[in-house]
Amino acid sequence: MSTTPYVTVLVMIFLLLAASCRSTAAFSLFLDDPCTVTDFPALCRGTIKGLRNVNAATDVAIAELMKRTRQARDTAKKELKVLDGGVSTCLSNFDSAFDNLDKAVKNIKEGDRFSLNINLSAALTDYDTCSETMKGARGDNVVYKSAGVLYKMADNCLALSTLVKQ
Repeated sequence: MSTTPYVTVLVMIFLLLAASCRSTAAFSLFLDDPCTVTDFPALCRGTIKGLRNVNAATDVAIAELMKRTRQARDTAKKELKVLDGGVSTCLSNFDSAFDNLDKAVKNIKEGDRFSLNINLSAALTDYDTCSETMKGARGDNVVYKSAGVLYKMADNCLALSTLVKQ
């Protein structure tokens, strides 16, 4: 009787165990760092500052996004006095995004993941619309840059929201 089938079976078992261990390690990393699900993990980690509780991390990420949206809105108001070129659209979208984020914070507290997803998606669209409107603006446009960062932060919030527990 040949030992080849036995060796083949042993090699297959070894490979399956190795793959399983690798998956377990990845799962462990995921539990330790909720930012692994985001598109911009460095930005996410800087925002949530080591939080492991997904609900708390999402709440903190949204609160920081709201703070930065207020700052961007104030900047847009100043820029509006100098030039318009889409700034009024961004100003309106920042207001809308802030309202959607405010609702999202309430959705986390209520455990309403469906509405949380809708409100974060709406905020993401608001930032994207601003970016698209300002894309053709000349020079070093602060509003355009702000909208880009806010978009990335909102994208991270949306990714984190998929992990929120009810």
